[in-house]
Amino acid sequence: MEMRRLAVSGGRRRRIRPAAARRSGVALRRKVRELRRLVPGGEGAPARSLLVRTADYIVRLKARVELLRALSALYDELPLPAGV
Repeated sequence: MEMRRLAVSGGRRRRIRPAAARRSGVALRRKVRELRRLVPGGEGAPARSLLVRTADYIVRLKARVELLRALSALYDELPLPAGV
């Protein structure tokens, strides 16, 4: 059975996180930093706002892909000009 250690700080007791939890926290911060770099306007956004911006950005990207596919299909159906 694992014993959980508690640290007292400022009158509050908190559980000391195991190494795996600390590593996952580091990985999460790294992923949020990367997301901030990829999403337009995400550099200064707080994490909660960043997730909303990311979802909106994904929706816009999907719409853009659908538009480009439709344009591509339209151009594929056009007759080639004479001499080409």
